[in-house]
Order: sequence, then C-alpha cells, then structure tokens
Amino acid sequence: MPQPTSIELAAWIGCLFFLVAGWNQVERFLDRRARRGQPSEIQPQPLLVAKFDPPVPESLCRMRHHELRSEIERLDHELGSLRDARRADVGDLQQKINKVDREVGELRASIELNNQHLMRIDAKLDRVIERHTA
Repeated sequence: MPQPTSIELAAWIGCLFFLVAGWNQVERFLDRRARRGQPSEIQPQPLLVAKFDPPVPESLCRMRHHELRSEIERLDHELGSLRDARRADVGDLQQKINKVDREVGELRASIELNNQHLMRIDAKLDRVIERHTA
C-alpha cells in the first residue's frame, strides 16, 4: 500500500472540513424551513394590553383633600400655640436677664465704692506709718 504524501493528506483533510461545513449549512436550512410554519413569539408582546387600576373617584379625592386640610389646620394651630409658648418663655428669660444685669451693675457700683473706701483707708494708714517712723 502506497504512503500518501503530505499534499494528498492536506487535500483529504480540507475536503472533510468542507463536507462537515456543508452538512451544517444544510441542517440549518432544514431547521429554519421546519420552523417556518410555527408562529414566532415577539418579546415583549406589543399587542398585550396591560391591566391598570381603575381611576380614583372624585369623591375619594375630595375626602382626602378635606382630611389633609384638617390635618394642616391642626398642625398650624399647634405650631401657633408652640410659638406663643416660646414667646412667653423668651419674655420670662428676658426679664430674668434684665434682673441679673441690674444686680451685676449694682455689684459693680458697690465694688467701686468699696475700692475707693479701701484706697482712703490705705492712704490714711500710709500717713499714720509716716508719722510714727518720722
């Protein structure tokens, strides 16, 4: 039996490759042809109608509007009472601050008088010390 040359061997491998590739193309054609009769499904379905919730009745909107308005008025009233309480507290604090400020002023004046009195006593002591040492 004669040995095939490398060129003959390459030719046989090439033929086998083209034969397999051709067979794959024929299979694909037959598959496409067999599916032609079946309907193909498009994703997402364009004709599918989505279900929506029914519209909200106008009476429900009015009722919720009234409830929300009542809640806002209640909160506004509560906020007003809190503001009044804060103003009263601020007034009380201002009166206390003014009282402390007056007392501090009186204490400053008292300290100033005491310092002047101490300076006079110190001057008198200095004169007495000078008389006894002289």
